[in-house]
Amino acid sequence: MTPLIEVPSIPWDFTADVASGTIDDHLEDVAENIDTTWGKTRLFVDLTWMDPADRMADGRHPVTYVFDEMRARGIEGIPVTGLARDPAYQTAVAGVIATDGRGVCIRIEETDFEDVANLQPSLDAVLAQLGLSPSATDILLDFGSIAPSQSGPLLLAARSVINGFPYLPDWRTLTFAATAFPLNLSSVLALSIIALPRAEWTLWRNLISGPIARRPTFGDYAINHPEPEEFDPRFMSPSASIRYTLSDTWLILKARGARRFGFGQFRSLCSALTARADYYGQPHCWGDDFIQQCANNTVGTGNLTTWRKVGTAHHLTVVVGQIASLP
Repeated sequence: MTPLIEVPSIPWDFTADVASGTIDDHLEDVAENIDTTWGKTRLFVDLTWMDPADRMADGRHPVTYVFDEMRARGIEGIPVTGLARDPAYQTAVAGVIATDGRGVCIRIEETDFEDVANLQPSLDAVLAQLGLSPSATDILLDFGSIAPSQSGPLLLAARSVINGFPYLPDWRTLTFAATAFPLNLSSVLALSIIALPRAEWTLWRNLISGPIARRPTFGDYAINHPEPEEFDPRFMSPSASIRYTLSDTWLILKARGARRFGFGQFRSLCSALTARADYYGQPHCWGDDFIQQCANNTVGTGNLTTWRKVGTAHHLTVVVGQIASLP
């Protein structure tokens, strides 16, 4: 598994109606957090959400700063760029590549697919600016957010994109990524349990089972939507909910607003989940162990961040197991 870390934009202070800090404040702990969470493993890091005008107080580009900090910690980071990133971003990425010698990941996004005739010239231009060949480049075909109803047309589109992709055999890696996870769970009723289809998993399975010039590896957004959702906490009260990955669906267990009804609701959600036949069991992973302990009242309930961590740990374990079991 190769993580792709997206550094989020600076949060907004809705009370003061300003950014909540400087770019230096925002990026100060990024390398430390990656080191604490992932260690020295090989991973991709994308700063696509940074304002193109942002510079550190010492004049460095945010990309340069983050990779300088990761390098000091011995983290094997690979920068992520795209075909439409601004010239300063590409220059910063080129500097990282020249220093670290680990190549690059180029993220091909939905808008890039729309201009197929210009795809190869755009790739050639980026590779020339970065001083790289395809053999030192990872390609991420990022289809972003998809709807289950799009599966048929998207299968044809994805197969067409891959079969006609420039320099197809030469790229270091080729990955298909997408997700059908919704932007939020507002459409899910409180005190309910529903299943949502993992359409990206089904799409990828169908993609690799048919005629294809190169088999892409699988990528997704875990239990998140690709677009970050920022809301004013003064007027919103997110519900207590568990996002639990099954073989072809996500199980959504939703209680009521956490601010009004408290985090104790997670105990009843965990009890309902662990009583189900499709619960993976406590030994499955750290996330499932926490779920069982929460149901047993032997750990605290945590907060909303805790439950995103629990669901993500479970999801990653499920997907890695699914891929490992394929023929």
